[in-house]
Amino acid sequence: MFLLFIVFIILRFILLTQRANLGWDQIDSAWAAKSILVDKHIFMLGPVAKGNSGIYIGPLYFYLISIFYFFTNLNPIASPIFQGILSIVNLLVLFFIVKKMFNLNVAFIACFINTFTLFIMNSDRGQSDFYLIVPTSLVIFYFLYKVITNHAKYIIYLAIAVGLSFHVDFTSVYYPLIILLALPFFPRTKATLKYILISIPVFLLFLVPSIVADITLKHSTPTNLVYLFNNYYHGLHLARIIQLTKDAVISGTELWPFAMLSPTILTPLTFLIYVLFMFVYYKKNKNRNSLLLFYLIGLWIIIPWLIMSTYSGEITDYYYSVSRDLFIFALSYIIYILYIQKVIAAKLVIIVIGLIYAFYNIQLFWHEGNGNFLSVENNVKQAVAHNQLIPYGSHDPNYYVQYVYLRDKKLGIKY
Repeated sequence: MFLLFIVFIILRFILLTQRANLGWDQIDSAWAAKSILVDKHIFMLGPVAKGNSGIYIGPLYFYLISIFYFFTNLNPIASPIFQGILSIVNLLVLFFIVKKMFNLNVAFIACFINTFTLFIMNSDRGQSDFYLIVPTSLVIFYFLYKVITNHAKYIIYLAIAVGLSFHVDFTSVYYPLIILLALPFFPRTKATLKYILISIPVFLLFLVPSIVADITLKHSTPTNLVYLFNNYYHGLHLARIIQLTKDAVISGTELWPFAMLSPTILTPLTFLIYVLFMFVYYKKNKNRNSLLLFYLIGLWIIIPWLIMSTYSGEITDYYYSVSRDLFIFALSYIIYILYIQKVIAAKLVIIVIGLIYAFYNIQLFWHEGNGNFLSVENNVKQAVAHNQLIPYGSHDPNYYVQYVYLRDKKLGIKY
């Protein structure tokens, strides 16, 4: 695991500046960090949830990334560094939760898949708030699973995790409905009632910034949500549900080799992995907890699927990323069961396939194109050297880097 962790860090930080990209999300965060650190602004709202919808998530993401901008003197190199650290957090969350739910070997296989999958390697390089959907979703899944398997004290942890999710992305609207559908399986004890009563104000605490913004800034996220719902809700139709079948498990489909070439073949294969996992796991664990685990997995796939089926607007693949780690641990468990069989040839085949998979994805990753970080930096230096100022652009990376470059020269900071 230690050796795998070292390889993981190398793959996430090698060619850091060459692969770094400064786009809309990155510059949005950079200006927010500047506002917090230089202008001493207090943010009550975080990144916009979707385009010009007027729906904003909580501000914690902006404050978190500001820490990195503080140590880089606002240099946008903070963006890929921050994302690299988040990728490590994501790996650790996956490792410890899968280890808790299954065992160390399954956790190792899950981390191996996470380390060497091309789609994840690329995701770990692009800084954005919705990246946190995956680890947050897995944490909520684990806490909810603990609650419905008679561990009532996890209700408070669940409230904290769901509260934090409203500072990550608007896909957090899935979780209240999922929890509602899991409510019949909560332990029916006085302790459960006590923890629920405690967790309600704990959860609401995370919504305070948004509530304050709605009141003081006359910015109504609830009103904008209603407006978005009225304009893009077209009802639940079977034809639309069938149409979005491939999207329902796209977070798993994207992890297969050649995913972009044969999605029609990989979609049923991804569904099959979940079915095989349930069959194999229940064969070894014939108890109520196994059925509850399968029920939660079903909710994590079906709820986003149904909710997005009622939405007539543009749909992005990350809306379904809540179930990505579930696919990883399902696949990892199947591989683990195959590996522990007493057939030596089966072990060798799994090892060889694993090594080929890792080598293949590293080869693809190595030939990926570079980002625009260095070219933006070079453009700005040349413009300043020729006394040419880049005109203002709210999310133009050139303008932001120019601001930082000129500020550093004025302050005597080496760029």
